[in-house]
Amino acid sequence: MRKVSPIFKAAAFAGAAVMMLAGCGSSNNASGGKTEELDENAKTEITFAGWSLDTTPEFQTLADGFMAEHKNITVKIKQYSADDYDKQLTSDISGKSQPDVFPIKNLQKYYTYAAESGGLADLSDIAASYDGDKNIDVSSYKLEDGKYYAMPYRQDSWVLFYNKDMFDKAGVAAPDGTWTWDDYTKAAEELKEKLPAAGYDKNSVYPLYQHNWQSVVQGFAVAQTDGAYDDFFKGDYSYLKPYYERALKWQEEGLTIDWNTSNSTKVQYQAQFGTQKAAMLPMGTWFAATLVSQQKSGDADKFTWGMAPIPQNPDGATSDTPVTFADPTGLAVSANISGQKLAAAKEFVKWASGEKGSEALAKIATTPAYFSDSVADTYFGTEGMATDDLSKKAWTDHKTNPENPVGKGTDVIQDVLKTANSSIMTKTSSIDDALAKATQDVKDQGVVE
Repeated sequence: MRKVSPIFKAAAFAGAAVMMLAGCGSSNNASGGKTEELDENAKTEITFAGWSLDTTPEFQTLADGFMAEHKNITVKIKQYSADDYDKQLTSDISGKSQPDVFPIKNLQKYYTYAAESGGLADLSDIAASYDGDKNIDVSSYKLEDGKYYAMPYRQDSWVLFYNKDMFDKAGVAAPDGTWTWDDYTKAAEELKEKLPAAGYDKNSVYPLYQHNWQSVVQGFAVAQTDGAYDDFFKGDYSYLKPYYERALKWQEEGLTIDWNTSNSTKVQYQAQFGTQKAAMLPMGTWFAATLVSQQKSGDADKFTWGMAPIPQNPDGATSDTPVTFADPTGLAVSANISGQKLAAAKEFVKWASGEKGSEALAKIATTPAYFSDSVADTYFGTEGMATDDLSKKAWTDHKTNPENPVGKGTDVIQDVLKTANSSIMTKTSSIDDALAKATQDVKDQGVVE
């Protein structure tokens, strides 16, 4: 069973973005989130934010599915830039021009939007409707005031994608669901030795691909290290050190493309794995839909692949349930609407976060937030999806901790740690020096004392 662990931590912080949003002067509506009852006979139009509509079908899928059941409600999608979504949304919330329903991409800015802007409606009544429902966990969106200002509609988690054909041809034992990061390293070293003899080019094919996002190191470190969420807000980032030591080892041994090359040449992880240039890829479950689509279109090679539970911290406590990370993707409702428009918007969020919306997403191989048996059957019934037992276990059975602890200062801390990530992976600073500088930087910016 999939579990999502909420992490909320209030830290003293007053950043520019917070001040700008706080200046909106709006207040979150409706105590307890209660609104007038939806009138299904009333003609109502609501707006819904999305991005990259040509390549990201989830928004139209949700709109179409909802409108099919609510004939008098029209959902009109407003397209944003995928790269600048948070910046554009921040501006719209500040100007009280946000769409009626809009996604919260991750938890990094959730506290700022929910607690500081006054631009998000209280959805606590929807959260209450999920009390006792083991198929969904909404707790990541609960703030210190006890209220909820978003509901999850997607809950990806990081897993290990692996190319079964490459493992078989090299004669290396494939992941079995019990690996630690040390086991992962040993398998990569064995693949490096044996892949050339199996016919793979030693100069362009790697055992693994470590993408250049900071989360590929930091997300696992904070999720898999006891006490790291508290340390995150205390400015103690020593928990990152063993994870960076491993990442640098993989780079130095030529087990993956080095960070500089990956970043400067904008290597695409989809192509690296999809064209069999890497045998293993730690990545979010969203990649499954892309891989299925690209193997159908010919943009990816035809090969047998699977998902395995992400390797575990070799220095941590053992558990039958693998620990991984990923923020939920949520839907929020504008606090500036009322009446039937508000009722329709909240009904849309409830539908999208529930079983019907999740089944609609599962049909397009998108990982939803509601994990009933019916939703899982729909997801793994997608043509081209990996359907072996280990892939199903990796998708369904793990504890998913947030990438972003929720609190005042999350956004600033993550920006500081992004700089540290670059310094470490480019070797312009030692691990110890980069982490010490990060601690000082967050202190200088008033995030921690």
